[in-house]
Amino acid sequence: MLSAASEPREGLDDVIQIRGARVHNLQNLDVDIPHDRLVVITGPSGSGKSSLAFDTLYAEGQRQYMESLSAYARQFLNQMERPDVDLIEGLQPTLCIDQRPANVNPRSTVATVTEIYDYLRLLMARLGEVVCYQCGRPIEQQTVEQIQERLLELPEGTKAMILAPLVRGRRGQHQDVLAAIRKAGYVRVRIDDRVYDLDQVPELEPRKSHSIEAVVDRVVIREGSRARIAESIDAALHHADGLVIVCYLDEEDEWREELFSTLYACVHCNLSYEEIEPRTFSFNSPYGACPECDGLGKLEQFDVELVLPSREHSLAAGAVQPWQGLTKAALGKIQRELEPFLEARGSAWDTPLVELTDQVVEQLLWGDGKKFAGILMMLEKEYATTTKAARLELLERYRAQTPCNACGGARLCQVACSVRVSDANIHDLVRMTMSEAREFFESLEFHEDDAPIADPLLSELVNRLRFLEKVGVGYLTLDRSAETLSGGELQRVRLAT
Repeated sequence: MLSAASEPREGLDDVIQIRGARVHNLQNLDVDIPHDRLVVITGPSGSGKSSLAFDTLYAEGQRQYMESLSAYARQFLNQMERPDVDLIEGLQPTLCIDQRPANVNPRSTVATVTEIYDYLRLLMARLGEVVCYQCGRPIEQQTVEQIQERLLELPEGTKAMILAPLVRGRRGQHQDVLAAIRKAGYVRVRIDDRVYDLDQVPELEPRKSHSIEAVVDRVVIREGSRARIAESIDAALHHADGLVIVCYLDEEDEWREELFSTLYACVHCNLSYEEIEPRTFSFNSPYGACPECDGLGKLEQFDVELVLPSREHSLAAGAVQPWQGLTKAALGKIQRELEPFLEARGSAWDTPLVELTDQVVEQLLWGDGKKFAGILMMLEKEYATTTKAARLELLERYRAQTPCNACGGARLCQVACSVRVSDANIHDLVRMTMSEAREFFESLEFHEDDAPIADPLLSELVNRLRFLEKVGVGYLTLDRSAETLSGGELQRVRLAT
């Protein structure tokens, strides 16, 4: 069926006249389509809409255009056959925009497709307030004395290295960095967690990411080493722009390392942060992505709702669904593993779970963070080690794509989620709809000293969000996966770029 915004004017010059169109499903179609009107071709699937629009009108327009070219130019173009039609008159130059299925990165979201996320990362990195992700206190800078005291707290006789991190996860051979280390008077370097003499450094793969640290000093913790440690820490901080890595051998003769920064650190929780950069907020970067889910925000794991659908029963009565049908010996082994945890909390194997507090049930499922791993981890271990196909198939019934436990679906590391603007972190912002985000940014106020950075960022964010509202997608949340958008939604979202 053809419909137009208004009735066509009389006269052949005002219409496209089609007679006897027989392309594909068209059966000797005769129709006049008015010029200078918005015309919609509509009908059920297979009725010939595309055959008329693309394979008849567009194809004939392209064929006529190519016939207007010189013979020399036509030899470089594919020859187009005339559509199966008796007559087409009044046809003007044609353009075709074909809507195809969306081909988007599975990691893409509305925020990344519209490039709004790039501006959010800049905003958080340059103007966000950093708070400790453990205690919530504002992050303070560490001093050389504080770093020194942390090192001197190690047991006497501990072997340690003081390193200056110069390259962190960047591609290249970094010959200039190695030359600078040599010029500074150091003779050892650590590359990708391995220590080399500078004269024996292998050639680095230029396309691979590398981390390079100058070995500033190797010390043994003992009385009288305070001055030397302070001097070495100060030198490392100088060369690495406020960063220093301390490596030491623990009681089990394994190397441990701690990163310290004079830029960001929580003195209450003994946590040091690297400098906050835009890449800190990128879930596509190893520096910003949640290490548990690699920035996907979800994991295939055992679903609590499937594993424990009801708390009315006890463990003995089969409350945990994947354990139903196990042999008596297998259940006995599980019981012996769980009973110490249950008894310590005044419960037992045959106690209905409904009688336990929410906190105890949560620890029963997820572990107590100490010795007890939790039921879900026990199932994960069994899933990873079982060799019986039937058991593996049964366990898979209780698995699903669920939000990552570490990041809660934020897709970002703890550091990224601890930076806030007006009490909102970047995950809070992307969970807003475009309309809500526009109102939020319009209400933001920064100190006048921050205006040169804040004003252009806020202006760009508000303008893009306002435009997306005008094209009718203000209801979409910024963290909405691009894969879940309809074709029309995706086309409108892409208009903002």
